[in-house]
Amino acid sequence: MSFLVMDGEEYNFIWETICNLQLIFHPRYSCEGKIDYKALSSLKNNKKIIVMLDRNLLSSLLKLSRDGYLQDENEMRIIALLMTWMIMNNFPASAGLALKEYATKINNVTKPKLELREFNNIFDYYPSMMWLRLAVGAIDKIPMCSLPIEPFITEIEYNEEDDHLLMHIAEMLHVVYLCKRHDLSPVEKMVNFLKWNYKYLLICESTLVYIAMLFTNQSGIKAPKYSGSNDIEKILNGCKNQAWDLNYLSNWSCFHYDEKTMDDIFIFATNDIQLKKIFINTYADGDIGVLIKTVFSKGDSQKIYDIINANQGNKRVKPDFGINPKEYFRQLIEQEKQRIEGIC
Repeated sequence: MSFLVMDGEEYNFIWETICNLQLIFHPRYSCEGKIDYKALSSLKNNKKIIVMLDRNLLSSLLKLSRDGYLQDENEMRIIALLMTWMIMNNFPASAGLALKEYATKINNVTKPKLELREFNNIFDYYPSMMWLRLAVGAIDKIPMCSLPIEPFITEIEYNEEDDHLLMHIAEMLHVVYLCKRHDLSPVEKMVNFLKWNYKYLLICESTLVYIAMLFTNQSGIKAPKYSGSNDIEKILNGCKNQAWDLNYLSNWSCFHYDEKTMDDIFIFATNDIQLKKIFINTYADGDIGVLIKTVFSKGDSQKIYDIINANQGNKRVKPDFGINPKEYFRQLIEQEKQRIEGIC
């Protein structure tokens, strides 16, 4: 068994730095990355708290274990800090969605399962104190962890694209189409997207937060990669990448909304600036309505509210995905690709 021994100064350093860096998110316990220490400490007495890692954090952790160090010292200290924080609080980490992102991008089931084996080995291989020493700068490298030969045995098909991801890919393709429509104003783009979204898909608040900030050119918010290209396959790859950012939040929200009846509480860990901004503005007091008032004028905000109000409650006619939703979403993706090609 590996023990973690620290003094009060080190304990406070870990907690304060985790909060200052805004690495941990949950609508109730860490809405803006500033963790409610008392609430979370009380919660872990009767709930199992699990930390969901995004792909960037997992990739950095795996690279650190393979090489023994990272070229980016700040990134290395952040990984060590996060590992120390999870260990000292006895919070297990989940790499499931991060592995799924990797698998869907390479369309391979074996490599993600090798990574899962590697990920699990890390927690057995390194003494807890080593992460603390690396986090506080007492050491600059760690021993390399040998790579696994056999993949982790699981029936999970990590390369399968789930419904959430396919919906987000279709959304991002329509966003790229609107980005290319230079004749439209920000509010016209927002209204167009809402009408399209209500017609074809379910509404995702995180997506609406993202596009509201994107169309109004908010700092740190970027269009999907390659959105300026005329190569539809490059555009599609960029849309898939952005779709995964939103997929973390929409998949995680399914756990969040049911967590009162669950034994597990999932909190999300990321150091991605754009993803942090989307999360914070999605779960801020007043929800997306406050954001819309902030980034649009009063008149433009009303135009957006009119569309939203016309599709609330009983007035909302949800699209019919048929007996094969995935096929519906894939057809919509092809439709949006053709729409983009029509203006390139």
